[in-house]
Amino acid sequence: MESASFELETSDEFYPRQLQDYEEAPELLFGRGDPACLLPGVALIGARNATPYGISAATAIATWACELGLTVYSGCARGCDQAAHRAALAAEGRTVAVLGCGADVVYPARAAGLLDRIAAQGCVLSTYDWGTPPAAYRFRERNWLIAALSQFVVVVEARIPSGTFSTVEHALSLGIGIAAVPGSIFCPGSQAPNRFISEGAVPLTSREDLCAAVERFLPQVTVDLVMRPTDTATEQGCTDELLRALVAQPSTPEELSAALGLSAREVALRCSRAEIEGSVERYPDGSYGLSQSELLLRAR
Repeated sequence: MESASFELETSDEFYPRQLQDYEEAPELLFGRGDPACLLPGVALIGARNATPYGISAATAIATWACELGLTVYSGCARGCDQAAHRAALAAEGRTVAVLGCGADVVYPARAAGLLDRIAAQGCVLSTYDWGTPPAAYRFRERNWLIAALSQFVVVVEARIPSGTFSTVEHALSLGIGIAAVPGSIFCPGSQAPNRFISEGAVPLTSREDLCAAVERFLPQVTVDLVMRPTDTATEQGCTDELLRALVAQPSTPEELSAALGLSAREVALRCSRAEIEGSVERYPDGSYGLSQSELLLRAR
């Protein structure tokens, strides 16, 4: 079923009120889906070439945001953006994809199904007229809208330099808060969020951190601060040296052998056992890392 299209002028009921104070606010917005979902929320942005850690972090934060009643804004780029949209859809929350082309144009080309699902459960939004093709400068311009629609921006993963800096710069110029997901100092994708944290961004390491950021940046929004109980099995799993070694970043069997002082055979056995249990997965390059389900459990 094709989603309804809409055009919003600044005087319309559903024109986002968070844009109305900005001189740069567009006079007309084009979209597919439900404009009523353009409510206070959080922008999640990150790397296209995201690591499993980045995908899991984007998934967790988007899920928590929806549980708190926030709209999840992002740009539908592959990697962290699409992970955030998918998580919001899975949580039956509101999500908005802001495009650097017409709202009726499928971009990225492989995201047709995802864009349709977003339009059905939230909306696909653009400042560009119907049929406008994608262009690099339009994506830099749309970053302003992603920032302006949100009450704070979360940087999940990004290298230095990257397009993420454009959205962060827009947010800072508008007085919008910045939060970031810390990562390993050895992971290039954690360079930008780690730097933003060192410069004053709010570190996000748990659902409690997100709730604190919501209270700080959205004082008018009432949130459920009752946290999920800690999973006892997960606490016990934290004592396992293999899982501890993989928390920071994926590692090859050779790296695990050296780090743990174990034989190649013992590492292989432990990794196989952890795979069967669902706490570890093997990546296409042959390295091992914590599974998405394990990362999500640890983040709760």
